[in-house]
Amino acid sequence: MLPLTELFVPAALTSANRPLLAVDRSFTTVSLNTARVSDPNEIVEAIQNAPRLREADLYLFQEVRHKKRRLSVAEEAASTLGYATAFAPAAADIYDQGLAIVSRYPLGDVQIKNLKPCDLRFRSRNRFAMAATVRTPWGDLRVWNVHLDTRINPGERLDQLQPVIDEAARHAGPRLIGGDFNTNDLYWLGNVLPLPFGPAHGTAIREAMKKQGFETPFSAGEATFKPLRRQLDWIYLNGLKSVAASVEPAPFSDHNAISVHARL
Repeated sequence: MLPLTELFVPAALTSANRPLLAVDRSFTTVSLNTARVSDPNEIVEAIQNAPRLREADLYLFQEVRHKKRRLSVAEEAASTLGYATAFAPAAADIYDQGLAIVSRYPLGDVQIKNLKPCDLRFRSRNRFAMAATVRTPWGDLRVWNVHLDTRINPGERLDQLQPVIDEAARHAGPRLIGGDFNTNDLYWLGNVLPLPFGPAHGTAIREAMKKQGFETPFSAGEATFKPLRRQLDWIYLNGLKSVAASVEPAPFSDHNAISVHARL
């Protein structure tokens, strides 16, 4: 993994709106595809109007829009919320496919990792993962935010994700991998034509994750992509105990948010 160079990481701010209890080692993570929304106030409003989103300590955002030489939408939203932010664009000429990690607690050791490119014939993307260490009051939590390709089959999808799984497996302590995995149950002919009743992508990823000690509280039946009611988004845990998990509406996005409440 290479160090992240094109990043804006402001001084981390610890929110004063929630007391820190020595006995409470709980931690809530939300993953959400922001659907290239251009108004940060839409993100903030959605978070503030949903209790499970509002109480989150960590947000993993995909499809983050930014403008040249300006802050990204995620950074602007984080500033309003009083959270720390790490952001990285997909490429110099792509302004709506960035990744962001937004945290109640300080962030450190932010890095990016380029993922295996796939030829989708059209609308191919530069896929990458972002990793950061969240400095919680109870110790460090290492997190990875990923956004995988759409029109690929389980083997290609796992090839794209496997370096992240392997890297996470080499870390000690609590770890979390989340994001938009674009999992589906289609077979993509030539990475263009979808054929129904293909192998379940989520199953292949779940099995690979389990081999390295990662588990998810979500089943394959959760609808996170609203238009087709498919489960595209996941959060996997290692060294954390899931207490509760839910799918939460996000009015501005074509995705629902997923939320996991866990204990370190």
